[in-house]
Amino acid sequence: MKTTMWHRLVAASLGGLLLMAPALAAQGGPPGGPPGSTPRRSGYSGAQRAQELERQFRERLDSLVRVRLQLTDEQHSRLREVASRTEQERRTLRGEEIRIRLALRRELMAGDKANEARVAELLDQVPVLERRRLEVSEQELKELSRFLTAVQRARYFALQEQLRWSMQEMQHSRMGDGKDERDRRDTSSSRRRGYQRPPGER
Repeated sequence: MKTTMWHRLVAASLGGLLLMAPALAAQGGPPGGPPGSTPRRSGYSGAQRAQELERQFRERLDSLVRVRLQLTDEQHSRLREVASRTEQERRTLRGEEIRIRLALRRELMAGDKANEARVAELLDQVPVLERRRLEVSEQELKELSRFLTAVQRARYFALQEQLRWSMQEMQHSRMGDGKDERDRRDTSSSRRRGYQRPPGER
């Protein structure tokens, strides 16, 4: 049963790697890009937006958990230490995940010229990445259990999920508004360019 679940987890992760690669490529790839490369303007802006959203998320979460979980000063301080360390580890894993996604995408787009050895190497890294992600989560739970009750831990993770979902919805809404505005500007511009003066009009 555990083996089957593990295979499903890895398969789902691999599917996500390939599906999200185009969006990541459009953002300029992983922060900093490969050695010797020049970051594109769009990628730099995308990375900045992601960092800003994450900062807002952490600040908002920090302000909520103390009240919702009724934490003492000591609990709050220890929670911030664990959250900061765990987020740094997850950020590192996300960077590696992006690198694998883009590398796999490039190889698959090469068609018959894809490097079999390189693809096999990248595929082998997927379950390793998943194991490391699980280890980070297990370590986080272990550390939180030293100063939070089970109920507090459950509320903490539920609050994280709820807040992240709300911020994602807000981001999607803003992106949709921006797209609508761009569409309106494009339509207006097209109309102006396509306008022809009727015969006899001065």
